[in-house]
Amino acid sequence: MKTHEIRELTVEELQSRSRELKSQMMHLRIQKATGQMENKSAIGHLKKEVARILTILQERHLGIRQIPANGAAAAPAEKKSTKAKAPAAKKSAAKKAAKKAE
Repeated sequence: MKTHEIRELTVEELQSRSRELKSQMMHLRIQKATGQMENKSAIGHLKKEVARILTILQERHLGIRQIPANGAAAAPAEKKSTKAKAPAAKKSAAKKAAKKAE
């Protein structure tokens, strides 16, 4: 599933989907251990999808993104302002002179 599709699901659906994927991962690990696994990348794909679901659940729990009423994905609640950092202070002439003297 794509991230925007996952965001449209309810919390209960997300939790159910997460349990299903974890169960599938367990079966694939058993297949891998017994040498019956055909698609070796399937475990990685499932892990990523579980991580996406858990991330979205955590966002909702923290209130970063809410479930939209109309079914469309909601934008983040707030964005932090990014300020450009000032360049590092240059050594003073006295420090340079003291270092030269050593």
